[in-house]
Amino acid sequence: MLADHYQRGIENCEAGRLEEALAAFELYLKERPSHGKAWNDAGTVLYRLGRMDEAIGYFLNALRQEDRPGQACRNLVCAYLKAGQPGRAMQQLKTTAHEQHADIGLAVRTAAEFQRQQELASAMEMLQYGKRLPGDAAVLEQQIAQLRNKRARIAFFCGGDGQTFLKDIIEYCRQRYPVRIFEGQSPAEVFDLMQWSDISWFEWCTELAQTGTNLPKVCRNIIRLHRYEAYLSWPQTIRWENVDTLITVGNSWVIAALKQCIRDIEERVRIVTIHNGVDLDKFAFKQRRPGKNIAFAASLRMVKNPMLLVQCMAELWKRDPGYQLYYAGTTHDKLLQQYIEHGLERLGMTHAFHFDGFQEDMTAWLEDKNYLVSTSVIESQGMGILEAMAAGIKPVIHDFPGAEEIFGKDHLFATPQEFCKKILESQYDSSAYREFVERRYPLDRQLLKINELLAEFEKQDTGGLTDSGVLPEEAAAAAV
Repeated sequence: MLADHYQRGIENCEAGRLEEALAAFELYLKERPSHGKAWNDAGTVLYRLGRMDEAIGYFLNALRQEDRPGQACRNLVCAYLKAGQPGRAMQQLKTTAHEQHADIGLAVRTAAEFQRQQELASAMEMLQYGKRLPGDAAVLEQQIAQLRNKRARIAFFCGGDGQTFLKDIIEYCRQRYPVRIFEGQSPAEVFDLMQWSDISWFEWCTELAQTGTNLPKVCRNIIRLHRYEAYLSWPQTIRWENVDTLITVGNSWVIAALKQCIRDIEERVRIVTIHNGVDLDKFAFKQRRPGKNIAFAASLRMVKNPMLLVQCMAELWKRDPGYQLYYAGTTHDKLLQQYIEHGLERLGMTHAFHFDGFQEDMTAWLEDKNYLVSTSVIESQGMGILEAMAAGIKPVIHDFPGAEEIFGKDHLFATPQEFCKKILESQYDSSAYREFVERRYPLDRQLLKINELLAEFEKQDTGGLTDSGVLPEEAAAAAV
């Protein structure tokens, strides 16, 4: 009878007669091809026989059935690892982790196989993913620490412009690589840290980048240029043959300005574009609607074009004097401050402008705002705009060079009259603003691209580990 074949397969398997067990299971499956447990049991026999490609196929068949046995998920991961396919094992773990058949032990085993194949970056990502899985977290952290200490050493040089756009990147790298941040002043101290590092990252194409690239080359060098550096003389002071990669954040007009002062820069250095990413967890989304509160978030500088902001608000106030402008940012430029104050007084709008100063908590400050306006003459990307969009606030953006490639056409204006139209129109869709940022500028995408670049240098320079750290193989769990 049909059931006899299945029972005979179990008995033969328990007795170690694997070929006879496989034959019995296959006879059973010819008549019951939708029996997930039988596919899994036969796959387990094939695994024990060392026939990994066939075992993988059987476990996959088990998972395609309506009565898919949970153990098949784990068995498939084990088979992928035995076949030397940690990439597929990791994909399977991520696909079925929610079914609670994955644990930290499997993550560690998968990472060990990546290490054996000298794929250090993938090994680390598997261990980092393992933090989401059940199991002994102490074991996982120990594995992460051991692997991190064997990886490329990264030094960050920030200079006077600070870590504003680098904090998330540094935190991400600290979880994966040995990291140091430059805190010295002299060229000798720069050189010391470069000698310690395998990869030196110069944030901003300014003084420290000039110093580092004009020293003897002792490591991989990365420069990240944001915007204003391209319009000054700093790029001309860089020794580009000592730079492995120049990262820009994506505005083609900024890149064009850089090319105007260094016409052959594309021949002298590899240029990659990696957009800044928005940490969506930091900006709570909520559905909003049209209102009278307009936000402007920027320091008082010429490049932010506050003169146009005053003209736009004057035009809007003619149509509805109920609108209020809230200004978050420092006001160190006395000339501009006097100009703005004088203009507001002449226009009778002093009461409509609120200078709130620098904001530590932008999320809280944006809570009661309905619009975020930008009047800049140029932006590399406009992170303040994107952060407001992530919170569900409608952006109204002056059409600066490159604005359309960053934000699209829908939110741009060229004149005060067009500004008023954007504010007064009924179209307002908080979900669309948030979705735009999620789709185009999520932080995890930026970090992934940066990690790929760092891992590429690491692999080229080290060739991987000599000590794989492979753990003893976990016995395949049979479901019979």
